[in-house]
Amino acid sequence: MRLPISSVPRVGPQAVRSLHNGSPRSMPLQKPIEAAYYRGGTSRAVMIQPKHLPGERVKWPSIFRQIMGSGDPYGRQLDGMGAGISSLSKICLVEPYGKRMIEDKSWDVKEELALDVDYTFVGLGIENNEVDVAGNCGNMSAAIGPYAYNAGLLPPQVYDQGDGNVTVKFRNTNTEKIIDSTFEVVNGQAAVAGDYIIDGVTGPGSQIKLDFKHPYGSKTGKVLPTGNKVDTVAGYEVSCVDGANPAIFIRAEDIGVDGTILPNDFNKLPEKLDQLDCIRRAAAVAMGITATEDATPRTVPKIGLVSRSSRHVVLSGQTLESSQTDLVVRFISDGQPHRAIPLTAALTTAVAARIPGTIVEQILATAPVMQDAITIGHASGRIQVNATMDKNDSLIPTKATVYRTAKRLFEGHTFWTDRGEYNHEDGMSYGVGGKHSLGMAFVLESRGQSSEHLFADQIKSN
Repeated sequence: MRLPISSVPRVGPQAVRSLHNGSPRSMPLQKPIEAAYYRGGTSRAVMIQPKHLPGERVKWPSIFRQIMGSGDPYGRQLDGMGAGISSLSKICLVEPYGKRMIEDKSWDVKEELALDVDYTFVGLGIENNEVDVAGNCGNMSAAIGPYAYNAGLLPPQVYDQGDGNVTVKFRNTNTEKIIDSTFEVVNGQAAVAGDYIIDGVTGPGSQIKLDFKHPYGSKTGKVLPTGNKVDTVAGYEVSCVDGANPAIFIRAEDIGVDGTILPNDFNKLPEKLDQLDCIRRAAAVAMGITATEDATPRTVPKIGLVSRSSRHVVLSGQTLESSQTDLVVRFISDGQPHRAIPLTAALTTAVAARIPGTIVEQILATAPVMQDAITIGHASGRIQVNATMDKNDSLIPTKATVYRTAKRLFEGHTFWTDRGEYNHEDGMSYGVGGKHSLGMAFVLESRGQSSEHLFADQIKSN
């Protein structure tokens, strides 16, 4: 029986409020954080200056998850800026250069004095809550110089130069490596328009030259962490190389996968992806990155399937001829096949290709596409990387050069709510608004290390 409208109980404002956990006055409000959104190469990230974040860095992981919409069991990140794939679930922290943490013989003193900014990369899980500071994002490195310029973070003399080419030197705090970014400035802003095209991005842009200095040993301090050019791991031959980021290379044919497979088809082979992740975790232990397989970070090391150059179709529908690449690679990160090669993985592939005897070098085309670069085929097309080796030690790369584009997408605010998802006793607040790298402090603390020594002068003055 249907009740007449007059007999239906009315729900007043007080009753509505009781449906929620607490009154509106007790509900946490959204808090703004100044931010920008940039594309760098074939990735996108939210750009934040650490000084705009709360001084208690223990709050940062919760903030970052909220910004990206991480911990989403649906895998879509609809509640944040992420888009359900690892290449779009990223945050970059950019700030004026702080004091160096460790002595590194590969660093040039004059080069250090010329550093402009610090850049910290944070990768966010999609379905899980992981906040990853294990390595660098090479593609987003392309956006660091333009962002720093547009945000006014550089020394006054840089802006005094006016329009033309500008070189920004920055340190990646995750790997303690230096990167030079050279780009054009037009009308007081980092240029966007240009005629340079990179595979995986629609349309041309202004060319950005990235020079990665001493691109090796990012996690282990060695080019070949195991001491071998080829190892047998979990029953498979692999090459373990620690370049711009650590990577494991395995022949696609050995694992029973077509080396030119596209990501959507690869995702239909979950047993192969699981098998590759088991190999990756075992190799991480062999490389000394982790003590146990279970402790292996989700994105470091990456694993790549390599195969000889062949005629095949890429994601755009374009056909690549075998003569257009020196080799073909398919990288996997966080269990997902990449739609375009991660830039740090491309750099490490180029380094491995320069070392005789590695699996990568073994499958190179006999006639290179370019004499001074390695041309790598990936799911979206090609990328050229020039890896320069030390004249006195052919196993040591001194520089790797690659070209990218970047674009500012928006500037404004992102928002978060203080949900108390942290332990207040673990918080640190040293260095707020100071001259030290807050990003470096966050990296150390995320790795379970103390950051107090970074701010010794401020602590003493207090």
